[in-house]
Amino acid sequence: CRGYFDVMGQWDPPFNCSSGEFIFCCGTCGFRFCCKFKKTRLDQSTCTNYETPLWMNTGKPPSRIDDPLHDPTRDKTNLIVYIICGVVAVMVLVGIFTKLGLEKAHRPHREHMSRALADVMRPQGPCTTDHMERD
Repeated sequence: CRGYFDVMGQWDPPFNCSSGEFIFCCGTCGFRFCCKFKKTRLDQSTCTNYETPLWMNTGKPPSRIDDPLHDPTRDKTNLIVYIICGVVAVMVLVGIFTKLGLEKAHRPHREHMSRALADVMRPQGPCTTDHMERD
C-alpha cells in the first residue's frame, strides 16, 4: 500500500502486504489495510490523498475583529469567580475557628488539673502502722 494522508490529516507511511495470505491492499483511500481477496482490492490510482490536504494549510489565522458592543471593562465573569472563592474561604475560616473554640471549651481547665495532681503528689507524712489501722 502506498503512503497516504488519512482522514485526520496524519501521514501513514507505505507498507507491504506480503505476510501470509494477506497480500492485497484493501480498504478505502483514507483507511488502508492488507486483505486476502483480490476482488476487495483498493484501486490506489483513484485516490487523491497523497499530498498534504488543503485544510491542513491553515497559514496565518484570520485577524480578530473587535466587537464594538463588547466592553471588557464591563465583563463581570472574573468578579463572580472572586466572590465565590471569597465566600468559600470565609466559610472555611469560620469552620476552623469554630472547631478551635469548641475544643477549647470542652478542654478541662489546666489549673484544676495541676492542683489535683499537686494534692495527690504532696507527701502526707510518715506512714505508720497505727495511722493505717485508723484509716
